[in-house]
Amino acid sequence: MVSVRQLESGIALITLDMPGSSANVLTSEMFLELDNTFAELAQQTEWAGAILLSAKPRIFMAGADLKAINRTLDWPAERIISFCENGIKIMRRLSTMPFPTCAAIHGACLGGGLELALWCDLRVAANQDTKLGLPEVKLGLVPGWAGTVRLPRLCSLEIGLDLTTSARLVDAQHACEIGLVDAVAETSALVQAAEAQIQIASQSQSYLNQRQQMLGPVNERGDLDRYRSKYLQRIATQSEIYELAPRLVMEHMLDTAELPHDQACQAESIAMSKVYGSPASRGLLNNYFLGEHNRKHPGFVDMSIKACPITTVGIVGAGIMGCSIAQACIHSGLKVVLLDIRDEALEQASQYLQSDLLTTASHYEHLEKCSLVIEAVVESLPVKQQVFSEIQTFVHNDTIMATNTSAIPLKSMVDFIDNPSRFCGIHFCHPQIMSLIEIIRSESTSEQTMATAVGFIRSLRKMPVAVKDSPGFVVNRLLTVMLDQALRLAEQGHTIDEIDQALQDFGFLGGPFEIMDVIGTDTCMLAGRAMWNSGIRSLTPSPVLPKMVKKGWLGRKSLNGFYRYDKIDGPRRPNPIADQLLAEYRIGNQRIPISEIAPSIMSVVVLEATNILTHEIVADPRDIDLCIINGLSFPNHLGGILFWADQFGIDQINSYLDQMAAQIPKRVPSQLLRQMATDGTRFY
Repeated sequence: MVSVRQLESGIALITLDMPGSSANVLTSEMFLELDNTFAELAQQTEWAGAILLSAKPRIFMAGADLKAINRTLDWPAERIISFCENGIKIMRRLSTMPFPTCAAIHGACLGGGLELALWCDLRVAANQDTKLGLPEVKLGLVPGWAGTVRLPRLCSLEIGLDLTTSARLVDAQHACEIGLVDAVAETSALVQAAEAQIQIASQSQSYLNQRQQMLGPVNERGDLDRYRSKYLQRIATQSEIYELAPRLVMEHMLDTAELPHDQACQAESIAMSKVYGSPASRGLLNNYFLGEHNRKHPGFVDMSIKACPITTVGIVGAGIMGCSIAQACIHSGLKVVLLDIRDEALEQASQYLQSDLLTTASHYEHLEKCSLVIEAVVESLPVKQQVFSEIQTFVHNDTIMATNTSAIPLKSMVDFIDNPSRFCGIHFCHPQIMSLIEIIRSESTSEQTMATAVGFIRSLRKMPVAVKDSPGFVVNRLLTVMLDQALRLAEQGHTIDEIDQALQDFGFLGGPFEIMDVIGTDTCMLAGRAMWNSGIRSLTPSPVLPKMVKKGWLGRKSLNGFYRYDKIDGPRRPNPIADQLLAEYRIGNQRIPISEIAPSIMSVVVLEATNILTHEIVADPRDIDLCIINGLSFPNHLGGILFWADQFGIDQINSYLDQMAAQIPKRVPSQLLRQMATDGTRFY
């Protein structure tokens, strides 16, 4: 795991290499070996220096062992502080060796990995594929091994605040410009560059002066108030719950900037104990593990099957969605044939995309060379039927055909596909904003088609989740019941603003009525109607949306919906007419406390999630949480709707549903929820 050999220059080369793993991680075993190795090196006074190097091709050190952290979230504060102090004690040896030390960094150097490098006197970085940063706040944590102390003393307080509060990663060249690394080199010459830095430091004894300077305060007293104002303003753009860690790390760094190094380290350990195991850290850690799960298990697809290469993608429909899909493909270097029968749509698309990889076409014969064709036309089954009839007339027999439908079940389209084994759904929730893409398999879709579709989505650097065919699939099924319950609450006496604000306070970027305006009230109505016609009876069709569509109140695109807008992308304003319309359909004053609006809506979403699980639409409960976080912007600090349900309490959710069922029988808790409450089981 940790090996040492002496180079011809008399410098020790310390190689980090965790067996059986593609990454180096700071596990307890790794710490033990580092401790023993550093203790032995400290006795070698005749050596000229020491270089830390990773044997992994793409990772220097990935940071702390997150699985171990996830198992220890219930530790008391004293144990967390001790855990941090022990890590600092081991890493500190690098800055007290009788010779200069240097970290030779290539690949990812993150979190605890960067902190390990910061304890060295010097750092050199490979000029390719190297990323450095302290991303702990993304996990609801703060750096715990002196990252908040050594980074500002090495670079500057402003740089330290910027990197720690934003979790931003920097490449080797930028790291050199800000003083985080001392030199940049080719990967093949990294050890030689580190040797050169050590030799220069040894001859000038500059490393001793730097060690002394690092032990003092940051000495930027005059800027503390300015920094506090600047970074508070930045942090205030996110919810208070999520921003506990960034706010705490900022306050800690400003409060300890004038303290000696060791006192600041002690304060950092205390800061870590305040966020370790917090609700936000638990949710954000679960969110991280959801991503890890998806990389290995993206749903109903056989990952042992090799994906066929996709080089040219055909897209039928040059509307907003079609252009967005085309843009995602072009950004990944794929050729795109964008087809539409409307010349003006193709002209606008060409001006918008402006790429040599784009070909526009008005006839289906131009799709002949495409290895994948995605239909992105209106949500109308007859229109889609005609489109696929044209597509399969001109494409090759092995060309994959996919629909971007958001709600229409694939089984209603399969009958007019000549070879349904090559047909699937590829539902882009919002290509420019959301990372999630649902890959939908019908009963006829082949494993090869699914594997290729998943590979294609990953080539776009998006997150694929392979699900079974059903009305609304996962994302829109959950979204529709969320919007449906919001309308129910409005009918019971709550205002649009109350409901939207409650969901924003919960952590959503926008409330349900704002979301309906963005999607379009006509689209929401059609999607809900399609799911209802397909057998989803958890919905309670509202007369509000049809009335708004009839009046032409379509949301942002018509500048008039539940809110008013001066321009499509402009700020929203209250719409008294919408309030009056909702008042017409009120069923009395059955308001609930404002604090219960969000949990009541989320309880209905949990109910629908259990219906999805019961019908085995997903391969794993984690797929539902992946979908709602990455497809619907569910607050990631809450870890997903099912993770949230575990924390909130299944009994509590059933209680909310029982109360709702008195007015809406469809809200009665599912058999799964009843059984979980009886057995005391959880989703996780």
